[in-house]
Amino acid sequence: MAEKIAGKKLVVIVTAGPEDPEKASFPFLLASTALTMDVEVTVAVQGRGVYTVTKGVYETIKAPGIKPLKDLVDSVTKMGGKILV
Repeated sequence: MAEKIAGKKLVVIVTAGPEDPEKASFPFLLASTALTMDVEVTVAVQGRGVYTVTKGVYETIKAPGIKPLKDLVDSVTKMGGKILV
């Protein structure tokens, strides 16, 4: 299946903030997974989602059973994903 989606583009929109760590983390989990499959990813953050990439805030967000948000955001940027605020 990865061969069929390699080279495609994906836009992920984040609207949840620190008050809902699970909803704030899932878009970045999806984005980092897509990047590992050679999909071009753009993450757009709006509303409360802006806090998911705000220094001093995103480092503290952790949903149960999911990597810390900081690790997910760092993964997205290191793999070439774009984040639009």
